Amino acid sequence: MTMLGIALSNAGSQATTLATDLSVEGGASISNFSTHRGLATREDSIGGSLALSTAVGGGDLSFGASLFDTDGGGEMDFGASYSLGVDLFGQNIGLTAALKDTESIFGDREELSLTASYTYIADLSVGVWYEDNNDLFGVELGVSYDFKTPVENLTLSPFVTVNFAEEYEALELGVKADYVLTEDVSIIGKVSFNNNTFEGSSFEVDEEWVVGAGLSYKF
Repeated sequence: MTMLGIALSNAGSQATTLATDLSVEGGASISNFSTHRGLATREDSIGGSLALSTAVGGGDLSFGASLFDTDGGGEMDFGASYSLGVDLFGQNIGLTAALKDTESIFGDREELSLTASYTYIADLSVGVWYEDNNDLFGVELGVSYDFKTPVENLTLSPFVTVNFAEEYEALELGVKADYVLTEDVSIIGKVSFNNNTFEGSSFEVDEEWVVGAGLSYKF
């Protein structure tokens, strides 16, 4: 979760298009800085988002769009993904194929990715991605673990994400916090350290700290 803020959702709406059930999720976010694949994306932004998802062929098909207000003007992200659980040697592996288009003052990006995820003590993920506008290809590895704290309903999740590409290497190291106020309302927080080696590029991230907080609401 790079961006943090208010998330509003309306799940379980009925539709008769791609499948019987269509879930709709809207939200708003605020962040002092954000990255994607370890690359600089935007600074000091406030955003709103809308996502639609439905069950198709044993998996979940999702479409989403986000609009951000930044010091450099308005920017928009949109994309689509399909997620499916598969059984591999008796283990449940999650696979997600995604298309993502990002508008950014640092440089627009159009990306295709495939990610596999698995939970064994910690949550593990490995993904390959190709970014067309800048002809970048890379691999992303992620590890996170959820800790139940002595404070009731408070979960802390330390995480590490690294990206390896021919042009650069990137690291994000941090912790997320999720405090459940009620069945529908949660307070979210995140602190992370970000750095990459893409020197001389607009995408360079030089030891940047990201701090954010938000509120999520589901109904």
